[in-house]
Amino acid sequence: MAKPTPVRGLEAATPMPKASRALLKGRLADVQRHLGKLGPRFGSEQVHDARVATRRLRAVLALLGDRKRVRKADRQVRDLQDALGDVRDVHVQIDGFGAMSDQASPLERTTLLHIRQHLAARLPPRIEALRAAIPRWKERGPPAIARLEETEPKGKLGGHRARRQLVSDLEQLEARVLEAQQDPSPVPMHELRKTVKRFRYAVELLDSAMPGEVAEVLGALVPLQETLGTLHDTDVRLELVDGVVGASSEGADSLLQRLRSDRDRQAQDVLRALDAWEEEAVALRAQVLLSSSPLKRGVVRRGAGRG
Repeated sequence: MAKPTPVRGLEAATPMPKASRALLKGRLADVQRHLGKLGPRFGSEQVHDARVATRRLRAVLALLGDRKRVRKADRQVRDLQDALGDVRDVHVQIDGFGAMSDQASPLERTTLLHIRQHLAARLPPRIEALRAAIPRWKERGPPAIARLEETEPKGKLGGHRARRQLVSDLEQLEARVLEAQQDPSPVPMHELRKTVKRFRYAVELLDSAMPGEVAEVLGALVPLQETLGTLHDTDVRLELVDGVVGASSEGADSLLQRLRSDRDRQAQDVLRALDAWEEEAVALRAQVLLSSSPLKRGVVRRGAGRG
């Protein structure tokens, strides 16, 4: 995954109107840059990077509050994100089933070939939809973002409002964590995965204001996101094998057994990652709520003395 372009000149005391304009400009530039890298073949990694760039741009829009202009701009970004996601999701599964073929039996390979052919047939209309979405975005997206330059969100990038929102987002994430721990089935895990991604891209925006805290959070959050992504991909493959092929063939039966075994192991990986994340979340909440404001210089951050 490509990293966002650093936005220079921001600090904890930067007024939010100035910070949001700089972040909007930077994240919009990332979207345009990654769209320019897609090329005619819409490669898997290039589509992925562009999709992530749209998510990061939407995280900036969330800073601006629930305003009519913000909602209109968000719809433009979301439509592009959805078109990119429709292509990326097929790419992921084609690659995933291809990797399974390396250690598959002859019967399994026949089933895997059938599924990959089914997925390949899904790809052309999704690519065409993306081709149509890109010029719509270029026509409507940047102007909608530009109209937000006059928006005046209150506070400072590292001020109490930003910290309160961080805690509110953290509480939503903790609720999803609890649901997934109580029921590690596909739906709660998928909802948790979506919440983790939104929280990650929101936290990234505070890097200039709270670099130590953000680094620690991402150090625990990114591995959790990765394990949740692996689990989600397996859940989708289970649905595809069962739905596209059905469990009537020996090859499909064998694949379903393998995937269910993989899922059990991956679910345990997620639950262990959640245990590690809970420790980080409790410490983060205490630090943001109880410590001195990040606007004050010389704040001692947790872990500052570690070698």
